[in-house]
Amino acid sequence: MSLGRTLVIINPEARHGETAALIPVVEQLLGSIPHESEITCHTGHAAELAEAARGYDVVVAVGGDGTVHEVLNGLMAHPAEQRPALGLLPTGSGNDTRRTLGVPTELAEAAVVLGTGVRKRFDVGMCNGAYFNNSFAAGLDAKVTAKAVEYKVTTKRSGLWLYLTALLHVLFNDLEGFPVRIAFDGEPATDFDMLIVAVTQGKTYGGGFFITPDAVPDDGQFDVCMIDPLSLPQALMRLPFVIAGKHTTMKPVHMSRHTSLVIECDRPIPAQIDGEVLFEPRYEITMLPAAIECIVPRAPR
Repeated sequence: MSLGRTLVIINPEARHGETAALIPVVEQLLGSIPHESEITCHTGHAAELAEAARGYDVVVAVGGDGTVHEVLNGLMAHPAEQRPALGLLPTGSGNDTRRTLGVPTELAEAAVVLGTGVRKRFDVGMCNGAYFNNSFAAGLDAKVTAKAVEYKVTTKRSGLWLYLTALLHVLFNDLEGFPVRIAFDGEPATDFDMLIVAVTQGKTYGGGFFITPDAVPDDGQFDVCMIDPLSLPQALMRLPFVIAGKHTTMKPVHMSRHTSLVIECDRPIPAQIDGEVLFEPRYEITMLPAAIECIVPRAPR
């Protein structure tokens, strides 16, 4: 597959700054693919570069979920008919977007996908004007995400281990539900007392937790997982099942599919989109079906 005019956006700070050392490797792996490269210098720079990528056919994000999140938001500023496709070389800590797109973990294998893969359309979510490609979550999840941001720096952990240690900290120190009003698909709002509200396109978040194991990222619907408040023993007992995606039939868990949600609370509540922390009293979430074209592996014959 010919990529056409290609821009590669590299976040050197991804995975505790380890991506900086991988820049020569990335350039060597992409040696046979004509491209231009840009290295980000600050938070938000990847979004700026992607938005300015007029006339490109493909924009490749080199980094983790935060980098892809920025690049996606920059690409969504392009008119739909002129929007470049999104490619990914995963070098981050969580890499849940990699799982959603089916891109290999190994950098060399992911580079092969760029040269030999196919273009496929995926859904994009929008929350309060920002775009997300994998997940939104409010409540416990966002507290864990915030703690993981801290632990990423202080412990140098990554992946599932990073989010698991952050989760355990929150479970032991800040385990409480929150009252919300949720309106699904334009219907009247209903009151809930929840521990977690996760709205996803991909099967995993948090570096590999299978929170919505049946999610399909191109079906035009969000998969929603809502979990009732739990005691510490109840939460610890269910944790292994959540990691493995075996929690969906448990009594405190409520699974559903929707195309829009409005979540409101009388006070600001923590939330996250693609690992980026938010703190608002209202979240308006809408689905944009097939809004972004991504480069993914060819289906096996």
